[in-house]
Amino acid sequence: MHVGVIPDITLFVQLIIFLIFMFIMKKIYFDPYLESFDERERTVDSLLKQAEENNKKANEILEQVEAILAETKKEAQKILDQYHSETNEMVANILRKASEEAEKEIEEAKKDVERVVEIEKKTMDKVIQKIAEEIAEKLLLKEKAA
Repeated sequence: MHVGVIPDITLFVQLIIFLIFMFIMKKIYFDPYLESFDERERTVDSLLKQAEENNKKANEILEQVEAILAETKKEAQKILDQYHSETNEMVANILRKASEEAEKEIEEAKKDVERVVEIEKKTMDKVIQKIAEEIAEKLLLKEKAA
């Protein structure tokens, strides 16, 4: 038996069959599988970018809302301060008017009391004068009778 230099072609045929099998597997299985991985990776990357953009937009909107809220609070405080000021002015005016009216009523009451006192004085003077006249008459009558 002689082992020759001629190689056995079965090994070569098996290599060709393996390469054909690998080519078919690549086209049927590996390429679509790798393509689906690539597609998934692109989709995930796209979704991540979109999520980042949405997050940026949400942060911008949040900042705008906070700015609007701060401005609204300032305006509300201005309005409250203005209403407090106006209310204080109204209260001061009402108190001033009430005080003036009370003073007028007191003055009128004093004048009424003075008028009544004056009328009563005149009435008392008349009554006193009448009583004095009656006393004088009675004294004159007593003197005449005596």
